[in-house]
Amino acid sequence: MAVALFEDLNYIDGITIIDNDGSILFTVKFNPELDSKLEESIVGKKLTDVFYNLNKSNSSLYECMEKEKMIERKGQLVKNLYSEDTITDNISFPIKHQGIIVGAVELSKVLTGDKSRLKIDKSSTEDNSIMKPKCLDLGYNAKYDLDDIICKSRKMTELIEYAKNIAKSSSPVFITGETGTGKELFAHGIHNASNRKDKPFIAQNCSAVPETLLESIFFGTSKGSYTGALDKKGLFEACDGGTLFLDELHCMPLYLQAKLLRAIESGAVRRIGENEERRFDVRIVAATNICNYDVLLKENIRQDLYYRLSVVNINIPPLRERIEDIKLLSDYFLKKYSGVFEKTVTSISPELNSFMLKYGWPGNVRELENFIESAMLNIPEGKNVMESSDANKSIKDSPADNRTRPIKVLLENMEIKLVEE
Repeated sequence: MAVALFEDLNYIDGITIIDNDGSILFTVKFNPELDSKLEESIVGKKLTDVFYNLNKSNSSLYECMEKEKMIERKGQLVKNLYSEDTITDNISFPIKHQGIIVGAVELSKVLTGDKSRLKIDKSSTEDNSIMKPKCLDLGYNAKYDLDDIICKSRKMTELIEYAKNIAKSSSPVFITGETGTGKELFAHGIHNASNRKDKPFIAQNCSAVPETLLESIFFGTSKGSYTGALDKKGLFEACDGGTLFLDELHCMPLYLQAKLLRAIESGAVRRIGENEERRFDVRIVAATNICNYDVLLKENIRQDLYYRLSVVNINIPPLRERIEDIKLLSDYFLKKYSGVFEKTVTSISPELNSFMLKYGWPGNVRELENFIESAMLNIPEGKNVMESSDANKSIKDSPADNRTRPIKVLLENMEIKLVEE
């Protein structure tokens, strides 16, 4: 079978190897049309950070590790931070060491022309986040509305109404919130509630791009400005008329923050290698997980840039401050993953519900979702109720894991108490 697949692939344009955590260990491109900068710049980064439309559910690399077998994927749409979107045919293999899956290798063939447009694999465009997708992200589109946010707490409902009101302006927005609270989802929603909703929405994680490439990605390049450089729009030009979301802005080097400020204030950019100024009309929405104002301005963000961007401030409360939302969210995730894993689970036990209301959730909604997903994997066929024992099996007993260890201790204590009673 493998021989037949290789014959079908005919030739390969690239090889990518990841470890079992999804970090890219090695990549090489044989096709001269592909961006060679990818080879060195993405090693060590998460696959899903670089190829931002991929996730554990739609990537053939993750799937082959999960199923422990070779996976063939035809027409997979791949969106990355450095070059044009591509569509590939892939063959992925798990890598085993002493019987344990330690990673995966993927051989890819790039499709071109009409053939590529006809063979898009829709699974590679699906999103599995805490929100319900509004549309497939086949371009620079915002996928969520503010009304899609799952909540009932007063803090969140008032914040959503406030976001709807400020969305109608073109003023910059600065969003703060701990990891996993949904900062990007608010950015999507603000764009879709604005007059710019029919224009591009581009999300850029400032920590996911090598420092050497940041300037060319933001401002664009002109042909011949350096070896291999092509005429290419930067993010400001590509987002003209729309919304540019800058996530983890505190990770951007300070020297580039100064250039970013100048571009925002002047409404114009110069591509690398040319003198012509190109005008743009872009609304900036920035976000950071550093919620302490003094810490943020001390060494992470230039004060002048912060004051320029913080015309509108949105601070998303952590999950521990809106416990009314925990039951609503956990029921949503329960239904979601019961369907994904084809289980018959319809409810959560009172004991586990009680635990979830008391736990602090340092990873917020993202941690809650992962908690439910992991527990669902442990539930045997035919069982209808998720219990604390199901969740406990999914938690690693690792002293180095300061986020999951408290859950394990609390669950074990709860189980002991239930047995004693």
